[in-house]
Amino acid sequence: MKIIRRLVVLIVGLWAGLGALPAATYQVGDVVTEVTNLVDRATGQPVPLTQLEGKILFIDFFAHWCPVCRGAAPQILTEIDDYYDTRKGNPDGIPVLHIGANLQADSTPANRNATTTFIQTYRVPLTIQDTSRRLQGRFGPTSGQPTFVIINGLTNSASHRPWELVYARFSYQDSLQTRPIDQFRAAIDSVKAGPGRLRSFAIEPDGGWAFDLEGGPRVKRRLEWSTDLEVWRPSEGTIPADATFPYRLPAPSTASSAFIRILRAD
Repeated sequence: MKIIRRLVVLIVGLWAGLGALPAATYQVGDVVTEVTNLVDRATGQPVPLTQLEGKILFIDFFAHWCPVCRGAAPQILTEIDDYYDTRKGNPDGIPVLHIGANLQADSTPANRNATTTFIQTYRVPLTIQDTSRRLQGRFGPTSGQPTFVIINGLTNSASHRPWELVYARFSYQDSLQTRPIDQFRAAIDSVKAGPGRLRSFAIEPDGGWAFDLEGGPRVKRRLEWSTDLEVWRPSEGTIPADATFPYRLPAPSTASSAFIRILRAD
């Protein structure tokens, strides 16, 4: 009986120990499930997914007293926030949302006020709380700051899955040879918009096709048609990035009854 009891204690202890193991570090290409659990510092409430979906998330883990954070913040403001605001998103027109992740607990009025001043000075659009560093610790072996993370928030991206980790970096070192900003922009610009979805489709009196697309990504698109869902044929021409809708294309003479799909033209 003593042996059995010892085995039970050992198994329970091993089970408890496994439960206490730290979560694995995210690698580029992984889906970040914690995105759905962000808490707004200003309200103390969960951040609704509607505020995040359809955007590229640039998360900046910071502490107000961190000199490297303070050194990086002005460049992030002008060369990420202002840069993409001016251009209405990345090259495909996907908006970029800068999220500051506060690592310093508001445990004293001094800390609370200093963090608020940092946020206001560098005009951080949205600040979440990660004072336990639980989220930050998922993106690198070092629990430090600053840490920078880029996540795809598009549900229909042509290049990445929803909430896929596109880029992660610990620390910030700017030099003549290496500029983190350039790496941030390259990662942001790598996220491609989907071609959109058909919202309406009609056959006009002359037999041509008239249709509207959901969304307005700045990408060229092409329409393909099929009579059997196996062999797909291109329609005439591409749909330009600046197309106005409803858009019209001549219908192929052999496509009296066809299935239609929209694809990127690049």
